[in-house]
Amino acid sequence: MCKECGCESSGHIHQQVLKVPGMMCSNCENTVKTAVLGLAGVNSVDVDLTSKDVKVSFDAHQVTIDAIAAAIDATGFEVTEINKAEHTHGGIVGKLKGLFK
Repeated sequence: MCKECGCESSGHIHQQVLKVPGMMCSNCENTVKTAVLGLAGVNSVDVDLTSKDVKVSFDAHQVTIDAIAAAIDATGFEVTEINKAEHTHGGIVGKLKGLFK
């Protein structure tokens, strides 16, 4: 659990953003999501077609960011950049803290 907010970040859950500039439409989005969600250890995938970002939450004990990038590359799309995502506090404690700021 994240000490800051009580969310599900236990230290081995990572969030990273992969830049995939070739994505243009919902079919592209679905192709990328399906490939990434098919990997063991991937918790969630969010695709932003405007920014061409794919935000992935995954268990680093089960899958690596390199394997995730390879799965995207295998669909015919190219991952051009990988960045650490900003941690968003999603637990109940984080929500309560947000209410009282």
